[in-house]
Amino acid sequence: MAANSSGSSTRPSLLLRVRDPRDAEAWQTFVDVYARLVYRHCRGRGLRHEDAENVTQEVFAQVSQSIRRFDYRPDVGRFRGWLGAVTRNEVNRFLRKDSQAVHGSGGGEGEDGLGRAAARVEDTAWAEEFNAHLLATALARSRPHFEEQTWRAFELVWLDKRPATEVARELGVPIDRVYVAKSRVLERLQQEVRELAEDSTLFGG
Repeated sequence: MAANSSGSSTRPSLLLRVRDPRDAEAWQTFVDVYARLVYRHCRGRGLRHEDAENVTQEVFAQVSQSIRRFDYRPDVGRFRGWLGAVTRNEVNRFLRKDSQAVHGSGGGEGEDGLGRAAARVEDTAWAEEFNAHLLATALARSRPHFEEQTWRAFELVWLDKRPATEVARELGVPIDRVYVAKSRVLERLQQEVRELAEDSTLFGG
């Protein structure tokens, strides 16, 4: 049940690499990882496929201009919230423009209590979407580094939350191997999360 790779070597954070305009590979990885999240959020806000794609492009145009100035200080603001704010602004800009095209130019919505409450709801929804997407992406990136039985033990114990004794019996292995499998995969998973979003709180950071 030994892992093919423990992933113990430290790799540079994607959020640091993407700040280097010469690192085209980092930017492509960044877009591959986060464009799906932004697109799904746009669709969840009611945008059609074509409009969601266009807004996603606008989001990443804004990100490309601003990412090198983003300050990774958790006490000031996390990447999750920053990307969420950029996304929300672009979606709201599109919705305002779309509404004006349908109804004509009228008074905009004031930043009243209802507006602030709606923004808080959107922030909460975005945080949940972001964390779920980050975990799914980290799991997919971790999976190829482990043998089938190691990964299966991890899935049953950590994802399905089944007792280790039960998993050991099902897989026909000593219980200590189940614990080792869980530990090794979690180590790799946390490394992937740190690489994708270095200030993530997904594992309590």
